[in-house]
Amino acid sequence: MQKKRKAEEQVAVEAEVMEQAADANQEICFNPEEIQRMMKLVEDKNQLLEEQTDRYKRLQADFDNFRRRTKTEKEELAQVVTEAIVVKLLPVIDNFERACSAGATQDAAAILDGVVLTYKQFMTTLEKLDIRPIDAVGAAFDPNLHEAVMTAPDENSPEGTVLAEFQRGYTLGAKAIRPSMVKVSTH
Repeated sequence: MQKKRKAEEQVAVEAEVMEQAADANQEICFNPEEIQRMMKLVEDKNQLLEEQTDRYKRLQADFDNFRRRTKTEKEELAQVVTEAIVVKLLPVIDNFERACSAGATQDAAAILDGVVLTYKQFMTTLEKLDIRPIDAVGAAFDPNLHEAVMTAPDENSPEGTVLAEFQRGYTLGAKAIRPSMVKVSTH
């Protein structure tokens, strides 16, 4: 009995659904002008989408070209800078070559004089490139400029004073490119 009742309810529900669907079909009326307007709207949106997609692709290509061009320019700039430095150092190399070839014919004092002059020329060239040695001995220890490799008690100087320099440091402008290796006083 219960099955029969469920079947009747099912039939009633199906009938009601069919009736509502029929009513909905009758209510929908296709207005040709409205359809044309909607079609035009869809067409306009599709055209806008195509334009934006093309614009995006062009921008992406422009960015890729910019990235390649920037990379090439950086490489060329590095090459130009390296060339400029080497050109300034070539006279120093020439003088070292002269000193080496003079070693067979001249005495040690003359060779030493040539090496000292070449060293001075090299230091002058570095100064032109804004590379300067760090004056460490007697200065207060600065971790930005000095690397303490040793400490020693010294009653004659304030604590933290650089007593000795084991390897000279250099700056490029205001930046230390190699810190001085130093011995620092303690108490």
